[in-house]
Amino acid sequence: MSLRGKTWAYESAEQVREVIAKNSFDSLADRARNHQEGAASLTDSYAFQPGLVDLHDELHDTWHYLTALTSRAREMGYAPLANHLTTATGYVREALAQVADAAEATVPTEDTASR
Repeated sequence: MSLRGKTWAYESAEQVREVIAKNSFDSLADRARNHQEGAASLTDSYAFQPGLVDLHDELHDTWHYLTALTSRAREMGYAPLANHLTTATGYVREALAQVADAAEATVPTEDTASR
């Protein structure tokens, strides 16, 4: 492990897996509880909108970040890395579309207005 910029760069895939797992699982319970409590406070479909719009914005930023990383990886000749980033970018693009559709679905239609 060595310091690169403002963070650590790990020298093995195993170390990267371990830090990703640690970062994910150390905060799992708190994150799940926080989001469950927030979701429990939603009272109608409109209440979903602010969070979905914010999530869409965060995903859009993530898409741009991944696109930039992909371009740079290709420029540097790291084809396997670029391929993984391209796949991740596609998944984020799909998530963007689904979240946008979900945000639009918060507006009641004639079919859902009676609920």
